[in-house]
Amino acid sequence: MQMKRSTRWSTLTLSSLSTAVCAALSTTVLTVAPVQVVHAQSACAAAWNASTAYTQGNVASENGINYVANWWTQGNDPATNNGGSGSGEPWTSEGACSGGSPTPTPTPTPTPTPTPTPAPTPSGSCDPAWNASTAYNGGALVSESGINYKANWWTQGNDPATNSGPSGSGEPWTEVGTCSGSPTPTPTPTPTPTPTPTPTPTPTPTPAPSGFVFSPYKDMSINMNWNTYAMSTEVTGTLIPVVGSGSLYSTQVPNLPAITLAFATGECGSESWAGVTPSEFISANITPGAANSLSSAGLDYIVSTGGQAGVFTCSSASVFESFIAKYYTSQMIGVDFDIEGGQTQADVQQLVADVAAAQSQYPNLRFSFTLATLGASDGSYGSVNQLGQWVVQAIQSSSPALNNYTINLMVMDYGSASAANCVVVSGVCEMGQSAIQAVTNIEHTYGIPASHIELTPMIGQNDTSGEITTLADIDTITNYATTNGLAGVHFWSLDRDTPCAAGSASATCNSYPSVGVLGYTNEVLKDIGK
Repeated sequence: MQMKRSTRWSTLTLSSLSTAVCAALSTTVLTVAPVQVVHAQSACAAAWNASTAYTQGNVASENGINYVANWWTQGNDPATNNGGSGSGEPWTSEGACSGGSPTPTPTPTPTPTPTPTPAPTPSGSCDPAWNASTAYNGGALVSESGINYKANWWTQGNDPATNSGPSGSGEPWTEVGTCSGSPTPTPTPTPTPTPTPTPTPTPTPTPAPSGFVFSPYKDMSINMNWNTYAMSTEVTGTLIPVVGSGSLYSTQVPNLPAITLAFATGECGSESWAGVTPSEFISANITPGAANSLSSAGLDYIVSTGGQAGVFTCSSASVFESFIAKYYTSQMIGVDFDIEGGQTQADVQQLVADVAAAQSQYPNLRFSFTLATLGASDGSYGSVNQLGQWVVQAIQSSSPALNNYTINLMVMDYGSASAANCVVVSGVCEMGQSAIQAVTNIEHTYGIPASHIELTPMIGQNDTSGEITTLADIDTITNYATTNGLAGVHFWSLDRDTPCAAGSASATCNSYPSVGVLGYTNEVLKDIGK
């Protein structure tokens, strides 16, 4: 992960176009028969159920019509939430089916008495009040300040008053009209009684599952103190160390749980940190007692290898175990392999074998494999590239079995805004929903459980023009990860967590001027209850 990402896939999409023209004329004034498009009568799939979560490609039926899910969806009625490819709707009609409920007649049936509908008319009754701690599925209705809103997809913590827009806007909420009356408060879980009630200034977010890790990447080639080799950053506008006296950790984000150190490159045993030797790097940043020691500061860390501009290899399990031993303290929680290019299949297989051998000696460490991915929403389940396939195949065939692993998906830089690459809304890749789709795809294709999947977005402007990861996207990604049992969330990169003018991607700011200094870090911390 650096500016200018790894080579992406080129996808050739073949499509065929067929047209049918029909006309019907009638001169009688007594009867007008509606003209309908005739579809092949396939068997009706299982009836749609509002409480069922559907993944991309699942088929459900309603009122004699089959619908196919375009991505992960729950609670979105296909009869009212469907459209063609690129429409932004979660369902697409596959046409009429047989064996299910009969299709309603074209003649409208009068409604004897008004009843509440999913889209209340202005001045209708207010739906339950929006609650920041509640997870809402697509189609859910809430109210705030005398206005009803409808959720466009799964969302939590996104205030509808400031995160709403028309269909296709990419916002999680759509305004459906004004309302009157006092809304029914959304029920919240009753807290466990304590001798002294704990005041809650803000709604409690969904707690992260046990073992969940948040650790933004710190690029060692950016702002390092080249005299002392201590990690430093200018994210606040002033060059300060990451840990130690007057540091970023001690003065700005003391609740940061961990950091990922990027990148060690070369052959393990003679690796380099942006030209700094292992002994120089360890003495300045890890050794207990050093002025800028992660261990002394109590900040957990992950040692990351490889990256977009580097390759990491390790010739044997014993050499890899020696590599770990050099960096190991009680604050070390894992090793990350950012595999983006340059490795052969044999190199990948050797790394996996090294990890499988080392996990018994270091059972408390997690071993993550960071891979480029697509978030294809066209039914192809397009996911990791050839390198990623080698990694997954090596893990799944490992002997001894590799248990303490995660697949860390780089949910960024999808390429052209097409359903073959991502979830497209209003002509661009919708970054939050595309990340969820990437999880769905790798679960579907390789059977990897959620507890072995992590997500790493690129904050703000991505390398691909038009792809911008907003705070709302971060909320979507983090809340999905915590509620669905994923292993962690990270982002690229800590030095970019400061605003600057919109434009191309930068290594030292996020090109997203509306977010404050450390805005993304603090947003994730809020979402995981830190």
